[in-house]
Amino acid sequence: MMAIRKFTKSDLEACTELLITVYNREPWNEKWTKMTAGNHLTELIHRMRSFGFVFVDKTTIVGVLFGVERTFWSGEEVYVDEFFIHPSYQQKGIGKEMMRHLEVYCKENDLEDITLLTDKMVPAHVFYQKLGFKMSNKTVFMYKSC
Repeated sequence: MMAIRKFTKSDLEACTELLITVYNREPWNEKWTKMTAGNHLTELIHRMRSFGFVFVDKTTIVGVLFGVERTFWSGEEVYVDEFFIHPSYQQKGIGKEMMRHLEVYCKENDLEDITLLTDKMVPAHVFYQKLGFKMSNKTVFMYKSC
């Protein structure tokens, strides 16, 4: 049975392993370790108003969404910090289902907007556009290496 449920702290290790599985391969090719990934997710879940959902296939976590509720000048919103699906479960509707779940969460909690950042060079940005997200003309993600 597949289901979406609220993240619990006992899910942290499985979510850590999944983050490594997803991001240390194409198209990201990042270099997450168990320590860095675990620390990253722990920092996310310990912030004020943070929340998470997991998509479970029987007993295995195959999708994760971490976000934070926050106040913005235009109202209360959700910022999606991390959202990843196991590679063998991608393009099967799980991501769409998790985003729909997030939209219901927003309605139930009087949250007006969902915000996130994604990379234009990976397939995720097309996924978000298909779900009705729009690219901002005012904001750009920039970086500089030291």
